[in-house]
Amino acid sequence: MPFLEPNDNSTYVVKYMNLMGRAGVIRVLLHLAGANYKNEFITMDQVAADKSAFPFGHLPVLVEHRTDGTTFELAESLAIEHYLAEKFGLLGSTPQEAATYKSVAFNIYMELYVYCFASSIPIHEQIADSASEFNVKALPNFLSSHERWLNKNGNNGHYFGNTLSYPDLVMLNWVRLLSMFGIKLDEKSPIRKLEQTIKALPQWKGQYEKFHPTSTIEP
Repeated sequence: MPFLEPNDNSTYVVKYMNLMGRAGVIRVLLHLAGANYKNEFITMDQVAADKSAFPFGHLPVLVEHRTDGTTFELAESLAIEHYLAEKFGLLGSTPQEAATYKSVAFNIYMELYVYCFASSIPIHEQIADSASEFNVKALPNFLSSHERWLNKNGNNGHYFGNTLSYPDLVMLNWVRLLSMFGIKLDEKSPIRKLEQTIKALPQWKGQYEKFHPTSTIEP
């Protein structure tokens, strides 16, 4: 796994609430890469009191302190994820590979977010209704599509090749969320294989549960 060593000695600060939430994949990327980072917990009241203190008036924000003394600040969760994924070698080695990896990750977000977090109908009600669009169309189409991608790669627990990539971590995040919502995947599903493969990475250092997408982060 060539990516799992940061390629410089930068230190990072993740500005977000003391929840995983939208900073979940960001923190996982930093943790698995062995990066030197810390959390700066910001409340929504603090954001509301001075939106100008943040690039777009909301969280999360990543601050990178470089060894040359410069500081780089980046907002928007997906932009931060892409930046770190590229920096730690999780977006392939060519522009075409990077675009393909991002397309898979984008699809995971786009296909599920609207139902789970942007719908007027709570997700647990959609799941309980066997005739809901989520149960009849969205979820089956999503699972079929991504199982096809994983099978195309040999059902080895990764989307691409034999090593970890950015879309692997995005899918893991959403598998854990779907499980929390009560959705059980077939044990023979390639998506389940991905979950088991990524869970077994030694780079978690025994902290896999700490990085559950609904976890509260301790100071």
